[in-house]
Amino acid sequence: MQMVLTPRLETERLVLRGFIEADLEPLVSFYSVETTSKFVGGISEPWQVWRRLASYIGHWQLRGYGFFALEDKSSGKFAGYCGPWYPNGWPEPELGWGLMPSFQGRGLVLEAAKRCLSYVYEDLGWKTAISAIDPDNAASRRVAERLGATYEAHGPVSFFTADIYRHQSPQEFRNSLNS
Repeated sequence: MQMVLTPRLETERLVLRGFIEADLEPLVSFYSVETTSKFVGGISEPWQVWRRLASYIGHWQLRGYGFFALEDKSSGKFAGYCGPWYPNGWPEPELGWGLMPSFQGRGLVLEAAKRCLSYVYEDLGWKTAISAIDPDNAASRRVAERLGATYEAHGPVSFFTADIYRHQSPQEFRNSLNS
């Protein structure tokens, strides 16, 4: 098996890069607080977060794509994650995201998600994508809707129940970026 290297992508305010061990500390912080972790698996012990970080890196090796670590260009700080995700048990490939509290409210997830949708459609050749969103996660629903995704169904996704949002087709998405 050949090692897959995570590409480096950029937006106006973010670098989308592969995860590194230094990302563990901010991820432990993210997963130690109910308000940030409740929609993505809940509070986790540091050893569990280390395993999650390893799974983010390993997903690239198993699938050839995965979450990107988001790095704020102005500060160099870890801001969150975003990208394609398709672990065992998921109904189909997903675009997922999470943002550190200090970076919320500035449109950074939307910026990252747009870049990631371009990546999965242009570079990976996906024809569709979903986002599986906890029904109580109003902020993520707003991001999905601002991306042009529409509610499709409510149902089981591996270990939880979610609202499934269907993203625009590649052509519809390209057209939305040009309008």
